[in-house]
Amino acid sequence: MYERYFILSQRRLSNSPNGNPRFKFIAVDRSGVKVALTTKSDAGWAYRVTDWTHRMISAATYTTSRNTVVSVADLAEEF
Repeated sequence: MYERYFILSQRRLSNSPNGNPRFKFIAVDRSGVKVALTTKSDAGWAYRVTDWTHRMISAATYTTSRNTVVSVADLAEEF
């Protein structure tokens, strides 16, 4: 399921073992809670990330024991 997040900051992480880009986002969800999001390793959509700071995204996420991982995301038009 897709959720909307407002990106407060973004940081590029080291590349995946296959050389694909990875990012970490600090975001605010719909209820105003700050969350840390990381891109899934080897996610092809991560090449679309330019500067998403202070922008709204629509993302499909799942939570592991340590991270909230973004499976797929794109810029959104509304909150």
